[in-house]
Amino acid sequence: MNEIWETNFGNNLYDFNNVFPVKSIQMAYCCFLFSSRKKLTQTNSLHGNIHSFSGKTGKTLFAREIRFFVALSLFFTISVINGFSQKVERVVSLAPSITENIYLLGAQDKLVGCTSYCKRAIADDVTQVGSVININVEKILALQPDVVLAVQLTKAQDIETLKKLGIRVELFSTPKSFDEICGQTREIGVLLGVENIAEQMFEKFNNQVDSLKGVCEDILPGLKMFFQIGADPVFTVLPNTYMNDFILFCGAENIADSMKHGTITRESVLVKNPDIIIVATMGGFGEKEKKIWSSYKGLNAAKNNRIYLVDSETSCSPTPNNFVKALSDIVQFVTTQ
Repeated sequence: MNEIWETNFGNNLYDFNNVFPVKSIQMAYCCFLFSSRKKLTQTNSLHGNIHSFSGKTGKTLFAREIRFFVALSLFFTISVINGFSQKVERVVSLAPSITENIYLLGAQDKLVGCTSYCKRAIADDVTQVGSVININVEKILALQPDVVLAVQLTKAQDIETLKKLGIRVELFSTPKSFDEICGQTREIGVLLGVENIAEQMFEKFNNQVDSLKGVCEDILPGLKMFFQIGADPVFTVLPNTYMNDFILFCGAENIADSMKHGTITRESVLVKNPDIIIVATMGGFGEKEKKIWSSYKGLNAAKNNRIYLVDSETSCSPTPNNFVKALSDIVQFVTTQ
């Protein structure tokens, strides 16, 4: 499954409420304190000698309560620290790109659950727990994961259910640039304890991207590109998305650079008359779309035979290696005369 998400970048690194309910503890202690004072008053009343907390007995009991509260606070502070420092050994991934990142980081031995679209993990007999959108909460619970890595396509009520069951959930969203793709992968690396591997990878991928950018430096400015990622209706790559970096890094202009919504008519594309058209394969729909665009003989891209297909498995799945692979193909298209 290709992932083109419309969400905000990473949040909820740790759900503090999943560690312990702070308010409940505070309320419990207040009840304890009130109860102790009440017992003190009642006990001394029976002996005809009511003492306030300023008396000897009151001071003793109050000191005990303070010690109890300090011990209780220390216990839960240690619990929180342990929760944050807990080593992650069992991971459930709810998105193909997250699964690919886990393999990229060499941490696949920690993967115990995945979606029905995570081909590589399925081939390794990792337990399937549903699709990206619809998950089986019971299956996930049975896997006893240390953390579940999810995207905002997964139903919100299922995410909340997992949290209420005490399962740690890290929610990721669509990165808006190549830098954010790397940032998301780094975040996963930190969670899985392989941040050093992540840092080494980023240096390599950043060097490759810089090298590919350099290849396009001599391209004439003003080259107009249409990048199609959906059919029926026709859907285009928008600004402020990581896929727009494919266009920008080639030194080209996105014909949709003023659009806020991805749906576009064929008539609009013809009016903008792009010099290059790139179509994501989309499981067979790409070939059909290429033929349709090629039939418009007045279109610059059609006249110059500059309509290309790019693999949607790399271009539409946000991981650093996929981005570099797709960019390499697109640079080749752009530099081919």
